[in-house]
Amino acid sequence: MFIDIIVRDGKAREAAPLRRFRDDETGSLVIFSLMLLVAMLFTAGLAIDFMRYEYTRTRMQNTADRAVLAATSLGQTQDPEAVVRDYFEKAGLGKHVGNISVEEETSSDTVAYRKVRVIAGATMDPIFLPIMERVAQNRRWFVREGQMQDAANLTGNPTDFTKLPVLSTSSAEEGISDLEISLVLDVSGSMGSSSSTGKSKIYELRKAAKDFVHHMQCNPNTNRGSGEPCEVQHGKVSISIVPYSEQVSAGPQLLSQYNVTTEHNASFCVDFDASDYESVSLSPLDQLQRTGHFDPWRESYQSPSDWTCRTESWRAIKPLLDDPSEVYTAIDALSAGGNTSIDIGMKWGAALLDPDTQSVVTNLANTPVSAGSTEMVIDPLFDGRPYEYGQSYNIKAIILMTDGVNTNQHYLKAAYRFGPSVVWHYTKPDGSPGNDVYSVYNEDKNQYRWVDEDGDDVKSSWQNAVYVGGTSNPGTPYQMSYPEVWAKFTTDWFNDFWWLPDAELAHGNSTKNSRLANMCRAAKDKDILVYTIGFEVGKGSAAETVMRNCASTINHFFLADGMNLSDVFGAIASSINQLKLTE
Repeated sequence: MFIDIIVRDGKAREAAPLRRFRDDETGSLVIFSLMLLVAMLFTAGLAIDFMRYEYTRTRMQNTADRAVLAATSLGQTQDPEAVVRDYFEKAGLGKHVGNISVEEETSSDTVAYRKVRVIAGATMDPIFLPIMERVAQNRRWFVREGQMQDAANLTGNPTDFTKLPVLSTSSAEEGISDLEISLVLDVSGSMGSSSSTGKSKIYELRKAAKDFVHHMQCNPNTNRGSGEPCEVQHGKVSISIVPYSEQVSAGPQLLSQYNVTTEHNASFCVDFDASDYESVSLSPLDQLQRTGHFDPWRESYQSPSDWTCRTESWRAIKPLLDDPSEVYTAIDALSAGGNTSIDIGMKWGAALLDPDTQSVVTNLANTPVSAGSTEMVIDPLFDGRPYEYGQSYNIKAIILMTDGVNTNQHYLKAAYRFGPSVVWHYTKPDGSPGNDVYSVYNEDKNQYRWVDEDGDDVKSSWQNAVYVGGTSNPGTPYQMSYPEVWAKFTTDWFNDFWWLPDAELAHGNSTKNSRLANMCRAAKDKDILVYTIGFEVGKGSAAETVMRNCASTINHFFLADGMNLSDVFGAIASSINQLKLTE
């Protein structure tokens, strides 16, 4: 028993140190602290590696951005690739330049578009990152997707943890220096009314349009009248002025280039078919119907003067102008009068940007403005315009402005455009024109009514023959053509004869809105930029809706009043940008 107690006590003494060792918690925090310290050192090391990486990448990226912007500039006379390399050399990064690509397109024997792209790469020796090689076998953790192949090309092995690749890519392009612009401007009667400034709308339009021309053709960085010299190179920006009211006068020189009908040569407008508004093109080969030269407005007793196709020279289209002072003169001449045909203005504005007009421009670029003049109708620098669609150095833009809605557009019925009419006159025996007595034929009766120039009866009964001035010394009768009738009388005079149908019809607001929508769609389908301006039109009005829908996007539509019209034109000018960083 005693022995057993001694043995057990001895075993207990031997086990005590083990129990104390087992239960002793001193020193555990030291171990944890050591582990935490290692982790902190490792994390700090990784941070240092990545800070070094980001510093190198940012330095290369900034150098690449500056280099491509300088090399892309169309004003740069040095070789673009040499410019890029020079930037990297001066930054101490010359050995890191990789592939440099340069794309150029020329117009009028000068560079009109340039795109420069550079890839730069370097390798950095990380300090702590190789420790992770056993943990992270996929190098893609540290290389952005899409750059693996470039990294492999530049560093040899994109998955080597002992070499961290640094890759920068930058690209810039400059172009769009050859601009083709159509200014389609409302000169209807309402433009003569007062604007919010107290001055007439046409006054505010003239001022704003000239400011726009200054920014486009002279100097985009100064205001008109600042006295600063023009910086825009001649031959780079063409501006066509398209004034519209009830009709658009193409003018004699422009219309002579088209296959237009020849009923008369008193005015120079076209009656387009509905299908013409579904295409931007206006081929010089397709036959166009000349607008009748007639007055649907004045009374039967008045002489015609309010023509559907107005004849004032300032109303004629001024195609592809180059000199800003010449454009200012054309804009200053604008006045107001007539109905509103936004659709016809849009048709001509778009056609002057379509490549089918190239032959027209070529001919007018070789046509003197007058006999013996050395000045051509269109500057020869624009020969070859309008450019084909899709040229990277070219932008086509329409600025369409109105202060209202489409109104009636009058046109002659086909039977009354040309050919012999139902009206007869006579010449005296000496060959001079007869007195103002006219014979109007009634086919059903096979008789004539003798009337004066007011349409009043000279005799109250029907006559069997044409009036020729009496029986004692009769003149020679002749049948007037319809163009002769409309040159002498209004359609109201003609329509007053009850046995004759009305000679003219009119396209109304609904038809013209549909045609305008089709024309806007056709232009946008060709990537023509369409900017629209509703000048003092009511918010939420039909005019706003039509113009908003016509614009390329909601951001291309502007509401304006007399106070901010110049600002709106300025915003449009600014939006036609010429330089952008693309990557």
